[in-house]
Amino acid sequence: MFTVHLSKTSNKKLGKGVYASTTSANSCPVTCEMFAKCYAKKGPQSWHWKKVNNGDRGTDWSTFCSQVEKLKPGTLFRHNVSGDLPTIGETIDTVKLDQLQCAVTNSGARFYTYTHWNVSQTNRDIIKRFSQFGFAINVSTETIRLAAKYYLEGLDVVITDTRLFEFAVSNLKEHKQPTKINYCGEQVKVIPCPEQYTDSATCATCKLCTRVNRDFIVAFKEH
Repeated sequence: MFTVHLSKTSNKKLGKGVYASTTSANSCPVTCEMFAKCYAKKGPQSWHWKKVNNGDRGTDWSTFCSQVEKLKPGTLFRHNVSGDLPTIGETIDTVKLDQLQCAVTNSGARFYTYTHWNVSQTNRDIIKRFSQFGFAINVSTETIRLAAKYYLEGLDVVITDTRLFEFAVSNLKEHKQPTKINYCGEQVKVIPCPEQYTDSATCATCKLCTRVNRDFIVAFKEH
């Protein structure tokens, strides 16, 4: 069983007026390369996550979806500041994901999230099938090879790689052009997360990760 907490936030990263959710840690794949050093395992988010894990905060999936359905049209909704998509074993639970997508569609909110449940082809096919405008599912990676591979498969991809992130920022600042990586003869554009290198950008003002079928990978530094 997964416990999910939904609330309005105004923190520095997300920005004002954004709704964010946290899902209990039993939703996370142990194969995630960030599992041991996840940012959500330290600081204030870890305190909140612990209460969600213990059942002191949050609710069941159906009640959570009912809460989502009541969001106002146009609300930016970041699903899973920590936690991941619901699964049955190691396969994404399409029934629960469909419930959530219907709730988002009915509310008119703008949903985005990230998942490490991308190892199997089955899960990648599910992600591709469900991800659409207003319901963006980003595939999370930690290596350039996998980031480029999944991008060329038609998925919306993000990568956590501090060296790549800093190189991409340097290219933008010094040469006014985006970084491109080569993979199997293809060039893939990389855009660094603006919130991580500017003083003004937030998720609410940027929205790069809410775009679907985009022609670039979003790079993050570890935080």
